[in-house]
Amino acid sequence: MKSDLLKALALKAKNRLINRNNKVIQTERTSIKIISDTDKEFEAKVKTLLSSDEYTLNPMKFLMDESKLMKLDAIGKERYLFETIDKYNKIKNSIQKENNIC
Repeated sequence: MKSDLLKALALKAKNRLINRNNKVIQTERTSIKIISDTDKEFEAKVKTLLSSDEYTLNPMKFLMDESKLMKLDAIGKERYLFETIDKYNKIKNSIQKENNIC
């Protein structure tokens, strides 16, 4: 169910980007706090993800908190997905840099 939800969110975001000029942009914004940059639990999840092949098909399903995801509205869900992807990429790059230095 969660992977279907992630696919639907990605498709809606893609359609919004394609049809950006066709719609009136909403002025109302939702602000949520997702994951801090220094979140050790998230960093541990990323390290687990990178070290094992078990979660390679759907890494976002492993990294995202389903209870937080279900409490958000549609725009909040998409924002949570994209922010999680950004955090994952930042932490992954920093881990790879650390491994190259050592």
